[in-house]
Amino acid sequence: MQLTWLAPDERIEVKKFYRQHMPYARLLQKESVCVLTQADSTSANDVEITSYGVTCSKIVASARIRPIGQFAILTGMLVHPDFRGQGVGHQLMDALQSVIAEGNTYIFALAHLEGFYAKHGFCVIADAPNDIAQLFLKYQGDGERLVLMGLAGAIQR
Repeated sequence: MQLTWLAPDERIEVKKFYRQHMPYARLLQKESVCVLTQADSTSANDVEITSYGVTCSKIVASARIRPIGQFAILTGMLVHPDFRGQGVGHQLMDALQSVIAEGNTYIFALAHLEGFYAKHGFCVIADAPNDIAQLFLKYQGDGERLVLMGLAGAIQR
């Protein structure tokens, strides 16, 4: 599998991927978007990344990093349903380590995924910088129980 960062004009296929598997997700121009692809994927439901009409590979997972001032939020992490439970999410997080370790990174994790993110250096925090805290409050109102987590070691208290 290969991690690829997409330029803004290369996001059409990943938008389809999100629309199919996470319809509430909204990609923002200011976000960095990456995909984990596998050339020999066999699922008929995979969204293909194409270049000039030629299939290059199929999206297996994706994630976005949204800058919030001097901080960042890891958001929209999505593993294709056919690949869940096979360690793909861990592969994606491992591939993102060099990027998220560069700064103060937060995540608004679904409660049942707290242990998953803890394995990748995130820990539950009680407070965050104002911009992050305000956004977290907004997302909490969407119904799902979320946990505010920060990347251990990068978050200064």
